[in-house]
Amino acid sequence: MGKNCKETLASAQKLMDQQQYNEALTLLNTFSSDCKTKDAKEQGAVMKAEAYNQVGNYDQAITQADLALKVTKNRSLAAHFQKGIALQKTGDIQGSQMELKEVITLTEKNQNTPERAKNYALMARVYDQQLMEQDSADWYLEKAISLDPSNTSFLIQKGDMKLYHDDYQGAYAAYDQALAKGHDAQEVYISRSNTGLKEVQQKYGTDKTQDLRKKMSAEEKTKLCKDINQALELGWRDMNMDMFSALICK
Repeated sequence: MGKNCKETLASAQKLMDQQQYNEALTLLNTFSSDCKTKDAKEQGAVMKAEAYNQVGNYDQAITQADLALKVTKNRSLAAHFQKGIALQKTGDIQGSQMELKEVITLTEKNQNTPERAKNYALMARVYDQQLMEQDSADWYLEKAISLDPSNTSFLIQKGDMKLYHDDYQGAYAAYDQALAKGHDAQEVYISRSNTGLKEVQQKYGTDKTQDLRKKMSAEEKTKLCKDINQALELGWRDMNMDMFSALICK
């Protein structure tokens, strides 16, 4: 997959993370038109399937999952997952169970430990954000971490999962652990910045920078601005954070 396609896919994933699923689908349609490699076809179809599941269009989710399965000769775990979720939502419990069973089978048959760990991390993400089974999600992610403790991306995912459930201290702890183990510093400080921003937005009930400027304590500003400025110094380019920093981080 080329650089432009990777950037488009990353932008679509960011929209997905922000729960802007229809906007993500629009971008993914452009991605599918422009990006024709095998991995692009799989990843684009899987992400579309997830987005369609999130907006309740389960027939389209199944269609996209089947496309990814065709491209990968039935070896795409993410596609099996999304198809399983769609089938469950349409009442086909037996079909859903078969898809989820296939995910487990493919994972356990994989003798490549780092790849198997990534599979468990994928399962954790789906159980956490789509199946809403947090205990299962935590178990699968800890399984991934134990299988491949050198993969610090799992610690970033752990922080993201904590953030998703508004466990801010847990998120900070996971991100700091990733940094201590050598994870990319820019990504860590971006994650810490997003955590701090969400924390004060929730605390004060507003996402307006001017309101936050008036309501945040000096200690809160110092803590958040330290992370934002560190990320910006490391090369982060984000217009909203630039504006936030200019207004609050003085």
